[in-house]
Amino acid sequence: MIEGVIFDMDGLMFDTESILYIGMKEEGKKRNLDLPDSVLDQLIGCDSHVVEQFEEQYPGITDCMKSFQKNRLDVFFKQFPEPGSGNKKGLKELVQYLEQKDIPYAIASSSYVSDIQRLVDHAGFPMHPKEIVSSKEKGIPSKPDPMIFLETADRLGLKPENCLVLEDSKNGIMAARRAGMYSIYVPDKILPDKMMYLYIRVRCEDLTGAIDFIEEMNQGG
Repeated sequence: MIEGVIFDMDGLMFDTESILYIGMKEEGKKRNLDLPDSVLDQLIGCDSHVVEQFEEQYPGITDCMKSFQKNRLDVFFKQFPEPGSGNKKGLKELVQYLEQKDIPYAIASSSYVSDIQRLVDHAGFPMHPKEIVSSKEKGIPSKPDPMIFLETADRLGLKPENCLVLEDSKNGIMAARRAGMYSIYVPDKILPDKMMYLYIRVRCEDLTGAIDFIEEMNQGG
């Protein structure tokens, strides 16, 4: 039985990954730094250690990322000014399905809680996540460590094996598997590599696919 759903946020609920290319190129121009897409592809969903690996080849890229992260929501709202225009496909349908079925859902993200709430408020329709959990909280390591998902399940009052995680990233899919939860991979900007394929259980092209999965899992429940 799927008794609760845990959403990742960036690139899964909202189109916040595409703005990395826009924001990082703008920051690069300020520093006379030309950042190619091939490099930016590798910075999606990464931590600071990955960015630092490019510092020698692209001096100042670390500062670009710090500045972008500080101002990324400004870039998002400039790119998607209308409420709901930055939503990923199927978000509204899935959330409304969960609320109609009285299935609790939560958001577990590496973003700050305040940023998550701002994006939720910009969705263009009411959302009522039961919990919002951030790896910025003290003591919660970043994915692929499973703790953020385990902590979220605990706050929901659910066992890990009764939770479904929705993710678009390699680290998120790995964390969900390590947490002993069901998971669905919804592709965004990151192409799966060989290791990621080992962790992908179910793939859906957009969030509406999760509805059929939940219906199938809970059939007769």
